[in-house]
Amino acid sequence: MHQFYKLTITAIDPQPNAVVWTLDIPSDLQDEFDFIPGQHLTFKQMHNGEELRRSYSICSSSLRKDQLNVLIKSVEGGRFSEPAQSQYQVGDQVEVMPPTGHFALQPKNGQCYVAFAAGSGITPVMAMIYATLEQTDDAQFILFYGNSTSGDILLHDEIAALKDQYQGRFSVHFFLSRQKVDMPFNHGRIDHGKVTFIKDHFLNQLEVADYFVCGPGEMIDAVCRSLELLGVPQENIHNERFLSEGQEISLADKTIKEDAGITVTIDGANHRFDIKAGEQATLLESAESAGVDLPYSCKAGVCATCRCKLVEGEAEMINNYSLEQWELDAGYILSCQSVARSSKIHISFDE
Repeated sequence: MHQFYKLTITAIDPQPNAVVWTLDIPSDLQDEFDFIPGQHLTFKQMHNGEELRRSYSICSSSLRKDQLNVLIKSVEGGRFSEPAQSQYQVGDQVEVMPPTGHFALQPKNGQCYVAFAAGSGITPVMAMIYATLEQTDDAQFILFYGNSTSGDILLHDEIAALKDQYQGRFSVHFFLSRQKVDMPFNHGRIDHGKVTFIKDHFLNQLEVADYFVCGPGEMIDAVCRSLELLGVPQENIHNERFLSEGQEISLADKTIKEDAGITVTIDGANHRFDIKAGEQATLLESAESAGVDLPYSCKAGVCATCRCKLVEGEAEMINNYSLEQWELDAGYILSCQSVARSSKIHISFDE
């Protein structure tokens, strides 16, 4: 489940300051790479002797089992994203982990879904749009999408094609923060004022099943907070923030307070090792030091690739930008952000 497979790049399509890779999925791996719209792929690459892992959301239709698309936005100095723009060619192979992530949508007939996205936050939402329109007879999707200028809009042609094909079921509203537009409503960032206007003028007559929010952290915080203030139940608001390549999030104090015995269950096998008081390590880092290979990507609490269940013991999770309240209530943690706080810990990646 958590191993990497070599996949072949069959197409590379340019986007504004980004590329879309099309990956071939061989018939014997199609079940392994079946995905829920909104999930992402983790890529592994060696760079000057160091293993790099990066996650990118799937932005294609789930009806095509033989291929997947991911959008990789260029980040200045990005050790994976910059080479992805020009050094990789059609026919090259890349190491990829099967889809993971819990920012996902399984659409149902008769429902209405709304998404707020900014910049490359459109990528997981794009797969949700495809699924809603292609896999249901009458479900609706409304997209509010912010960018700096019209030239920065990612996946514009795909969005326009779906809007033309599914008139009445899919609508999109673009917002530009650094370009003059005819309608004042469409100028500026998506903030509390925009969300309030949208709720009052576009959504109040609709029964929205779920809201999905993806983009920079400040935008996510503003939109989610605004929706809650406007009466949307927290359980109906889902978000995923993206972390720019090379961006770090502080782990504060991750000192282990007492000796601890750790058990990790993954792919049906138990691995046991000890950690000592005074060490500075998360559960993920401790496992790596003990030679136990666990799934991860961002190491920042954002992508949820390292999500596991705390079966026994106590652990302190320093940052959490991906798990929802129901997951926390069920005992799930992020191993990249969790520090042992009891003498015995058991975590499982199989639940």
